[in-house]
Amino acid sequence: MRKNFIATITFLATSLILFVLSGCQPDSKTKTEGLHIKTSFYPIYALTKEISGDVNQVELMVKQVSIHSYEPSPHLVAKLYDGDIFIYHSKLLEAWAADLAPQLKQKGVTVLEGAAQLPLDRVQGLERVPLKKGMSADALNDPHTWTDPLLASQEADAIATLLAKKDPAHKAYYFKNAKRFKLKAEKLVERYQAKFAGLSHHTFVTQHTAFSYLAKRFGLKQLGIAGVSPEQEPSPQQLADMNRFIKRYGVKTILMEENVSDKVAKTLAKSSGVSVQQLSPLEIAPNNQKPYLDNLEMNLAILYRVLEKENE
Repeated sequence: MRKNFIATITFLATSLILFVLSGCQPDSKTKTEGLHIKTSFYPIYALTKEISGDVNQVELMVKQVSIHSYEPSPHLVAKLYDGDIFIYHSKLLEAWAADLAPQLKQKGVTVLEGAAQLPLDRVQGLERVPLKKGMSADALNDPHTWTDPLLASQEADAIATLLAKKDPAHKAYYFKNAKRFKLKAEKLVERYQAKFAGLSHHTFVTQHTAFSYLAKRFGLKQLGIAGVSPEQEPSPQQLADMNRFIKRYGVKTILMEENVSDKVAKTLAKSSGVSVQQLSPLEIAPNNQKPYLDNLEMNLAILYRVLEKENE
């Protein structure tokens, strides 16, 4: 009897302690759920995660496919309507996202075009091409701003401003993360501007001309080489054209996307004597968990090594 009484008292005391302790803890569901944020492709996802941290649920919508030719499935569109916020980069690159924006807003989803306020340059080679009737003023602009750390920081600021407006309780947290991102971006730029300035050769050749803003920021020159696909071997005519290009510019290395096949690389090396290096435009999520600027720095390190070799 006495044992049962003691056991009952012990159980009640333990329950009371657990109840009190649980009352001191924030609701775990509320803490982890936060806002449901849908992001279009990797750079936007990575920037949003940098600002949001673990406060909100951030989801990457376009995975392992090129954003340039992407068209959303009905399933993906339905998922966008389930979110609180949808963030995409630009209507230039994701016309489908801009087309969906009005309907999403009508259903209560907040939509942000991250690059809307960024200063855009013309696509390399189209600087003097006049706009045709019916074309928008930015139709010939280059959307690849995320390759420049400082322009990426400006887009992160736009994301922080939106999240602070939607979630005032974490306003200071979002702006603190944006400030930290900006400082890291500025240090990265300062470090690599000094490194590239020490080289006499500043021209690099790439199969995907996605690095104009990066080149501009670091005092480099990007040349695009036609006829090179990361997956398909070039035809004899394309090889002949490339060989003329390679001889004209004294090319030693061609930079290609991360999905370049060994067969393509060997064909180029055998026909023209150039080496092939991978340089990611960071359009598809890398196979790592590194912060965005760390992945961008990996690109800069590759580019520096290539140009350093060109100087030899």
